[in-house]
Amino acid sequence: MEWSPDEYKDIESVNYWKKMQSMYPNDQKHQDYARRVLQRKARDHSRTPIPWTPEPPNAGFCPSGVKPWMRVNDDYPKINVETETKKSGQDLSIFQFWTQEIEIRKKHKETLVYGDFELIGDDSEDSPVFAYVRKSRDENWIVILNFSGKDIQWRLPDDVKVTQWIVNNYSGKPEKVLGGELVLRPWEGLQGML
Repeated sequence: MEWSPDEYKDIESVNYWKKMQSMYPNDQKHQDYARRVLQRKARDHSRTPIPWTPEPPNAGFCPSGVKPWMRVNDDYPKINVETETKKSGQDLSIFQFWTQEIEIRKKHKETLVYGDFELIGDDSEDSPVFAYVRKSRDENWIVILNFSGKDIQWRLPDDVKVTQWIVNNYSGKPEKVLGGELVLRPWEGLQGML
């Protein structure tokens, strides 16, 4: 949200912003709304340069004299490939989490890639929790994702019986109840077997 809409490069985003500016030139409420829409839907968010190192100005993506398509995210000194791959101990980096998830996905491909998909819980747009089950002939998995920056109390449906929590995106083995009311930490992703 800190970036100006003028930084967007995608033609659809640029045209949308221009249209909102011409339709509501002096209406801050509509312009704020348009910024929120861009922040949520613009394709440019997936086009920012990969921050390879914590080095300015382009985080190792390209030499300092070269201007990338879009500027590097502001958090590159803290979140970058070099820093993420060097973490150890209790701090699970984003890189390490996804390395672990890819290994699980490969090992349980029949279920996690080809298995049946079923949403569970409240799937309304207002719900900060997205949860689903993946099923195959041999096994069933559950995934619960908290898309909010706060603790959420979320109830497992009565017909969903977790046998074991396997992984989450916080450090350490997930220690959660196997049924009933769960407390999901901010931005927590949780995966287990049924």
